[in-house]
Amino acid sequence: MEGAARAEQQFQQDYAMLETAKSQLDALIKQQQLIQLAVEEHVRARETVKSLAKGSEGDEILVPVGADSYIHAKISDNKSAIVGVGSTVSIRRSPEDAEKVLDEKIDELSRAFKAVGERAAKTEALVQELQEKVQQQYESLQGGQV
Repeated sequence: MEGAARAEQQFQQDYAMLETAKSQLDALIKQQQLIQLAVEEHVRARETVKSLAKGSEGDEILVPVGADSYIHAKISDNKSAIVGVGSTVSIRRSPEDAEKVLDEKIDELSRAFKAVGERAAKTEALVQELQEKVQQQYESLQGGQV
């Protein structure tokens, strides 16, 4: 009887660990999706800055305003860009410097995406392992009650 109680307790602990691991995996996947959106946003910003740098005063360009929406704008003689550098701080830069800042952010975000992906893969492997263990424990407990 005591062995069955220990087996039941271990099953409950492992099941709780499985549910926790599943929640962690879901959170990591959501985090990775958010990072991917940030990468895409920075790439769009970089492409807009490139268009600005290539153009001449008076040229019309499309400027992304978010949500896959754009507005037409004309390039002025002031081609500087204002880029965010973190903590809601933005600075004025030349288009070339703005591209460098955006490239650095894209690289940083890409590294974060990869790191979260690696953690997600490890967590997914843990989920698989725990699912198999819990399934075996469940079947063992069911077999003992028959």
